[in-house]
Amino acid sequence: MKVIFNCKHYDFHRDYCLNIHNELLKRGYESIISTNEEWYEDADFTIQPDEACKRQGGLGIWINHAFPFIPHNKFYLEEDFIKDITNHSDYIFTFSEAWAEWHKHYNLPIEVVGMPKLDNLFNIKKENTVILYAPTWNKDLTSLDKVNIEKLKQYGEVIFRGHPAFHNNECTLDEALAKSTIVISDYSSVGLESIVLDIPTIMFESDKWKGKRYEHISNNAMDAAACVTTQEELEKAIQKYINNPTYLQKERETYSRILCEYQGNSSKVFIDKLEKLL
Repeated sequence: MKVIFNCKHYDFHRDYCLNIHNELLKRGYESIISTNEEWYEDADFTIQPDEACKRQGGLGIWINHAFPFIPHNKFYLEEDFIKDITNHSDYIFTFSEAWAEWHKHYNLPIEVVGMPKLDNLFNIKKENTVILYAPTWNKDLTSLDKVNIEKLKQYGEVIFRGHPAFHNNECTLDEALAKSTIVISDYSSVGLESIVLDIPTIMFESDKWKGKRYEHISNNAMDAAACVTTQEELEKAIQKYINNPTYLQKERETYSRILCEYQGNSSKVFIDKLEKLL
């Protein structure tokens, strides 16, 4: 089996692919992480994340590189985007049955595989307080202008991680999540990943969308996070988690299962599904 990962559009799309790539090599298959548009006549599959939906040989497998946040990622529902996906893809591989239900509007066969890029991040033991702050790239929804990072340092080590399309970060998201005991986000998929990983999570809500959530998996999952709108509320939430790390744990466990199946085993499941499609 030969698999091409189309990572031409954004370098950070590699994050989704690496665990699958390594598992493919372990099984003796050929795997190429591509940063161009070269056509591979002998490829069996092209894995194509998000808007990088261009087949480079074989069957096209469309994926989300991360959990889509709605309304933040409303372009997933736009007609031209849907047309691009359906024209270049044969299957959709997604995170859970709940996401499969949402992806039905693409009218393609769907396989549930979980989130391969999180495979190595479950059940990591942590001791000291480490706060990861990872805001969205969206200038209308970001909390960057409302969060005082310096004030957060009184509670422990603080890791700031901006969106990799616009920031040069000192560590990968995997490294940051592996260390973090509290995650602060807003309308970024990082907040949903931390819920899946059972990390106490704080969501900084935008004034524009506060109280206006509509029914969607990502919006509903905010119930598993402490939602705040001011620096004062943010610091109170941090203190609450430090004093009681199990706060909202039942909610995190519930939404973790809804958001992501095959936890810790997704890369193997992903390749098992490819083998059955050969």
